[in-house]
Amino acid sequence: MRKWLAFAPVILGCASTPVAPPVKVAVSTQIVTQDRDTTEPELFRRAEAEFHDAEWLAAKRDFELLVKSNASDAILPTVLFDLGATYEALTDREAAAGAYHALATKFPALPSAKLALVRCVWLHAFLEQWTPLGETGDALLARADLDPLDRMAALGARGLSHAETGDTDVALRDIEKGIDILEDYKFGETGKMPPAAAQLKFALAESRRIATERIALMPVGADFVQKVSERCAGLLEAQRAYADAMHTTDAHIAMMAGYRLGAMYEKLHADLMAIPPDGFAKNEHQRQIFYGIMHVRYRALLDKALMMLNATLDVADKIAEKSAWVDRGRAAKTQMEKDLADEKSTIAKLPWTEGEIEKALRIMQENAEKQARSR
Repeated sequence: MRKWLAFAPVILGCASTPVAPPVKVAVSTQIVTQDRDTTEPELFRRAEAEFHDAEWLAAKRDFELLVKSNASDAILPTVLFDLGATYEALTDREAAAGAYHALATKFPALPSAKLALVRCVWLHAFLEQWTPLGETGDALLARADLDPLDRMAALGARGLSHAETGDTDVALRDIEKGIDILEDYKFGETGKMPPAAAQLKFALAESRRIATERIALMPVGADFVQKVSERCAGLLEAQRAYADAMHTTDAHIAMMAGYRLGAMYEKLHADLMAIPPDGFAKNEHQRQIFYGIMHVRYRALLDKALMMLNATLDVADKIAEKSAWVDRGRAAKTQMEKDLADEKSTIAKLPWTEGEIEKALRIMQENAEKQARSR
């Protein structure tokens, strides 16, 4: 949060297009612009008209001139909030967060300061600025004017921040408080979840995923089966929360959840495929058996990952969603398709068909179940 405290004096530094600095003249309300002299009230009215007509570049220019000219406190809160919204419309999210934080810092008692902080929650999450996200959650939770959705947004912000920076235990404390509110007010029960509820579910899924992926499968020991079972159980818990997060009115959160869900299956597959055959195979023939069994048995994880990514990318294409998460999804899909093709090519060179390997796996599974029943 501290990086935003000094934003107001240098707000033009965050603008995507610099403008010539205005000059204050002898009459305090007069401002010299690029095209003509004007007064603060006139420039404010013009900026507001441009803002409401969605003339974003013109509104940006005039709001910035007002800030640079040390606009009076009577209009500055509106100027900062509308400037933040203008930056958002121009997809300059860094600058938008700066304008909103400047408003919340200079005028903390105003209701618009709360709204500005809530907007910053979504901006920091979009930009993956996890520490500022948590600090914004702290600032919101310190306020006495939060409604249930605001409190959920603040708890979700702080919980997601803790999860993404590795402190999943602390994250879960905030997330569980937020989910209690979600359940008390039944948000999303009759339709798609509001963004604050979806963010909580995403934060819950991230906490479960991160904690589960800490269960290392190597070195392979006597507890290998137990570790795989724990990883799979954690994966299913995270999957449920990601699926909830995808059922939201916020397309970006849905994209984040869909990508993470696919990537989680791919990660478990990659970890399993990285297990060396040394402890299981003594010669090349046994190594081939190990390779065939492992890849045929666990390929379903990669198939599942691809299915989730394809569904997510299809939605992204339909709504023209553009973000780093979509780019990651496309890159991951390309890599997974290559990995699948390489696996199939390698298995095709083995002395057994995939059908024969699958039959052997079924026999092994049946024998294991018989042994378990006889104990």
